[in-house]
Amino acid sequence: MFLPLMMIMACISKPSGSGAEEKLTIPDTENNDYPLEPMTDIDALTYFQDNALDVGWNLGNTLDAYRSGKAHETVWGNPPVNQAIFSGVKAAGFNIVRIPISWMGNFGEGPDYHIDETYLQRVAEVVGFAHNAGLKVIINIHHDGSTDSNGKDNGWLSMNRALKGEAEYREVTANFRRLWTQIAAYFKNYGDYLMFESMNEIHDGGWGWRSETIQRPQYEIVNQWNQVFVDAIRSTGGNNTARFLVIPGYCTVPKHTLADYFKLPDDLVSYDSVSHDLVSHNNKLIVTYHYYDPYEFGILGTRHNWGSDADKEKVVNDFKPFAEKFVDGMGIPVIMGECGAVRHPGYEQTRLDYLSFVFKTAHENKIVPIYWDNGAFAQGETFGLFNRRSGEPQSPEFEDCINAMVQAVR
Repeated sequence: MFLPLMMIMACISKPSGSGAEEKLTIPDTENNDYPLEPMTDIDALTYFQDNALDVGWNLGNTLDAYRSGKAHETVWGNPPVNQAIFSGVKAAGFNIVRIPISWMGNFGEGPDYHIDETYLQRVAEVVGFAHNAGLKVIINIHHDGSTDSNGKDNGWLSMNRALKGEAEYREVTANFRRLWTQIAAYFKNYGDYLMFESMNEIHDGGWGWRSETIQRPQYEIVNQWNQVFVDAIRSTGGNNTARFLVIPGYCTVPKHTLADYFKLPDDLVSYDSVSHDLVSHNNKLIVTYHYYDPYEFGILGTRHNWGSDADKEKVVNDFKPFAEKFVDGMGIPVIMGECGAVRHPGYEQTRLDYLSFVFKTAHENKIVPIYWDNGAFAQGETFGLFNRRSGEPQSPEFEDCINAMVQAVR
């Protein structure tokens, strides 16, 4: 299909359904000294298969941590990130890492929303640690969209605010677009080992559990923001014209990601100057969802028994549709961007059984599970596995958990 270049730029300057007319300008904050790295030409599913990407790990509660409206990597108790943690994760058998990042408090006022370059440099340093260890990397916009169960917004990427009216929607969307344009421009020369994920668990306070609290416009806003994300990344050029991009559904909940109202963004934004065609990159997209079911076992830790036939059947039934719809049906890889279960002191074997079965079932359905490690071992949501300073398992108990997950997919 032939389209003049001016028409192409007009298409990528107006996100689907937003009514916005502003252009996606390339920011002046760019990592211009970083050399252009090799980039693959293959689709995302082939990339995952060729690189045997089968099990991952999250650097949780670190670059996503925040206090009083500002992100800072040590305010939730984890130490500064070093090379050792990623080297340890790689040595343990993981091959892809998700680095959640909150940006709040580290960028200026609109309309520029200029990101502090020191913060971008630190993010780049952490990405470099992971790459040096031989890991593939996902970065995102994380707690900027945080909303608690009472509907209190802790971040600027607010579903509730966007629902108030067109002016509020446009302002939040402009901030989202501008941040991703800057992030993408800064990393545009990085190779295909670096992937971008649009957002994390965006919702109105209901966490996607109570369907009566989810109004249809919210689905549409998530779809529109995903489109804005894709358009912003592609507009920055460099390796971003073909970078792999991770797309969540509403609140990153399985049932909302499988629903008909979840729409993958259009990815027709690259102009081929030789053939004068738009080049489709729909095969560069990756679908994500999160999984801690059952909630009482996976997160609350109030239920210690797991492993009945019904428990296992639920996991199989939850995962199989993702393989059928996306992997086999559309040739699009699927990741469980967060998953796992908290500690169950005295019931360690039950936790091992859960992790092993969930990861094995994910693998059998061609889904890549990425464990949520928040560095916590004794209090709160105890998902910690690794000593963040040394990169070693915190104790034999946690080494058993690591081995259970890695061996389940191989």
